[in-house]
Amino acid sequence: MRIFLFIIEIFKKFPSLLIISALLLAFVSLIEAATIFTIVPMVDFFLNPDLAGASPITLKAASIVKSLNLSVTVGNFVIIFLLLSVIGSGFQLLVRHYILKTKYVVVRDLMVGSFKDFFNAQWRFFSNVKQGVLLNAFFKETMVVGNAFGAVELFFSYTVQLVLYLAVPFYISWKVTSISLLVAVFCAAPLTLFGRVNYLLGKLNTSTANQMSSIIQESLSSAKLILGFGNQRESVQMLDEAFDANRKAAIKSQILNIAIPRIYYPLGLLALIIALFSARKLAVPLSETAALLYSFLKVIPFIGQITGQKNALDNFFPSYEQVAALRNSANELKQETGEKKFSGLAREILIKDVSFAYPGHEKVLSDINIRIPKGKMIAFVSKSGEGKTTLLDLVMGFYKPTMGGIFIDNTPLDEFDIISYRKHLGYVPQENILFNLSIRDNLLWSKPNASNEEIRQACQQANAIDFVEGFPKKYDTLVGDRGVRLSGGQAQRIALARAILRNPDILILDEATSSLDTYSERLIQVAIENIAKKTTIIIVAHRLSTIVNADYIYLLKDGRVLEEGTYPELIKKNGEFCKMSQLQVL
Repeated sequence: MRIFLFIIEIFKKFPSLLIISALLLAFVSLIEAATIFTIVPMVDFFLNPDLAGASPITLKAASIVKSLNLSVTVGNFVIIFLLLSVIGSGFQLLVRHYILKTKYVVVRDLMVGSFKDFFNAQWRFFSNVKQGVLLNAFFKETMVVGNAFGAVELFFSYTVQLVLYLAVPFYISWKVTSISLLVAVFCAAPLTLFGRVNYLLGKLNTSTANQMSSIIQESLSSAKLILGFGNQRESVQMLDEAFDANRKAAIKSQILNIAIPRIYYPLGLLALIIALFSARKLAVPLSETAALLYSFLKVIPFIGQITGQKNALDNFFPSYEQVAALRNSANELKQETGEKKFSGLAREILIKDVSFAYPGHEKVLSDINIRIPKGKMIAFVSKSGEGKTTLLDLVMGFYKPTMGGIFIDNTPLDEFDIISYRKHLGYVPQENILFNLSIRDNLLWSKPNASNEEIRQACQQANAIDFVEGFPKKYDTLVGDRGVRLSGGQAQRIALARAILRNPDILILDEATSSLDTYSERLIQVAIENIAKKTTIIIVAHRLSTIVNADYIYLLKDGRVLEEGTYPELIKKNGEFCKMSQLQVL
């Protein structure tokens, strides 16, 4: 049943591919059938050169040869047999080539389609799924599903060829063919029971591959931490154990797939022997018996291969289930969006009566009311875990408030097209996220059509121009994976320049200086102050020195706004903000 569901899904997406494959296979099978028929006259010629008492098939073949203005000789039939064999082999190669091409069409659809589905989903989708599972889905499971499509093609191929091969012996003697076929199917039936075993092995193969990918992804992204703790041996041991588990499952499933056709082969020979005795018992002419045996020699491996491909599909199916489940999950969490195009901030952002709770958790934010006027720097401060970053996520549209709403110039945020809205944002996260490209390419990522002068001005505003132009390759300097070739302060200033380059209406800074030294923090602070005169800034800060010049500050505690005001006003209140300030001075 699972196989047919898979075939139906593939057919819905690629009907033309399957139809063309079926037509090619049918043509190949017709050539193969014609090749089998040429055996009958060759045997008759060897037995009786004058064709006395020849088979009706031989007489029919002779009349066809005469109609082609060819001599009815054994030599011509041998030539026709060889010619048809060569043409059949050529078309078999063409069919396999087409199957490989269509396989990669399917893989492309799965890989690119899944990628598209994932990035059309809400941020919650990425936070719910291990990155290792996503990586495994892209790099292994999609290829496994591609192989499954190849197995479907072969399943169809062998089935079509089996039907047409059987048409010849049925035409010659339906009784002999029926007897042999019943024996062959009876021998093959027990082997189909391995399908359940293969499915379970496929699930184990997929789950262990997920674990292995997760370990690799987490270890590579945490390489500095692992080296710093001296835990290389432990990481290697974890990967070794995960690989060993995956290896065992993979070997078992592959050996089972290889074994099934080979187990069937001697059983199939039994059907061949029975066919021989049946033909003799039913007085089938020797020439036709030869054609029967040749057909059965072709048919028997096909029955074994069909059984093998069926079991292989059972093994592949868990990979398809995982990819399909991830895509379904992404589509269920598809980013909701309005239709109104966002053209820019005119007056203010209003966070009105907002409460928010992650699914299955208690409220993170309660009754938040915040006003962010255009052209002002507004800061959110609190201790760790009080909801500052969640508040930013709500403003960026990553999540929707559980209660209340976010309004942009009196229009609810969810009425805007979310992509057009985010195109007007500049975002600098707490963690340095640079791509393994040059400085120039990292900057152009936010604004592909930016001129060299615009790039230079952005770096100047972000206080990055001195060190960038100090590099031997200047803007063509490679930053390494996640900016590893730069210092923390340098990477953060490049990230700030990237956000500035698109000239955003709203610049969002999430703990942009939390991991920097005092000197780097001061450079970032000066850059922010310069930018603050030109755009609206929303800044989350743990270090209060970063927001001394903020136009307005909101202090969060227990998910609520506890205090608000300017920096001097909050210090004068001698409340929670003042205590935080004193602790940081100490």
